[in-house]
Amino acid sequence: MLVSEPPTLELVDVNTGQTTRTASVLEGPLSTQVGTQRVNVAGRALAVDSSGNTAYALTTSGLSIIPLDAPVAANRPQVNRDGVVNIASFVPGLAPGSLASIFGRNLASAATADSSPLPTVLGGVCVTLGARPLPLMMTSPLQINAQIPPELAAGRFQMVVRSIEHQIAAATQQLTLAKYAPAVFVDPASKQAAIFHEDGRPVNKSAPANRDQRLVIYATGLGATKGAKIVSGTPTPAEPLAVTEPVQVFFGDPNYRESAMQVDWSGLTPGSIGLYQINVYVPWYRMKGELPVTIRVGGVETPKLTPVPPVVVVE
Repeated sequence: MLVSEPPTLELVDVNTGQTTRTASVLEGPLSTQVGTQRVNVAGRALAVDSSGNTAYALTTSGLSIIPLDAPVAANRPQVNRDGVVNIASFVPGLAPGSLASIFGRNLASAATADSSPLPTVLGGVCVTLGARPLPLMMTSPLQINAQIPPELAAGRFQMVVRSIEHQIAAATQQLTLAKYAPAVFVDPASKQAAIFHEDGRPVNKSAPANRDQRLVIYATGLGATKGAKIVSGTPTPAEPLAVTEPVQVFFGDPNYRESAMQVDWSGLTPGSIGLYQINVYVPWYRMKGELPVTIRVGGVETPKLTPVPPVVVVE
């Protein structure tokens, strides 16, 4: 298992006991390490080239190539303050299985995952949460998109962004996962919420929602599911379906009965990763106009103060 803090490799003169070289390492040795204790590596698990500039070590994921020269501080990845956010709402608030965006500087090279399961190393970077590598969807110098492993439980974890290319890690971030962190996807450019008619047309002013219609809403952060076995970084299977706990959807002020939509089904979208789908029916006793959208699951509602709040047009 990866250590939660980037360790340091020390080369020691066996005759004098003096440390001759030190270098930052992105992951721990094969030996079990507890807390901050020192681990002596067997000679067969470590080699240094003839120039003394590079070490080769057997570590938790395989063979690590470790430059012994001090890394350049300017290359260190930096995560913005409150820079780990829900990918749908762009505000802090994450749950196991949800999708996250990490914003900062010097994070990674530009790359996009083009197959599944999602890689845990992409764009020259690896991100760990509680010593578990995150499946990565997209990387760039300013942003990383990743999935929070659904196997994790709610709690507080250490997150580390490790630049493999530069052999240097960002400062550790403290990240809290809630049981639920619902958020509706919204296109920041068009401000269009991910709400669609049954035929795939987006719900907007040209094609508003109306009574007795069924709609599909796409969201993330709706929490654990029942049914299908969900594996980190892999698409959701279609059989059986992965179903969430009971979800409520409101078009308008949730304090009014007329805002409540009828939820037919809620779960992870088959063939997707971390994408939830809610199928709703618009009743006759509806509110009308351009209305805010609220999802409630486990007593937790979608955040109201977001850069682009989700809205829906109802006739």
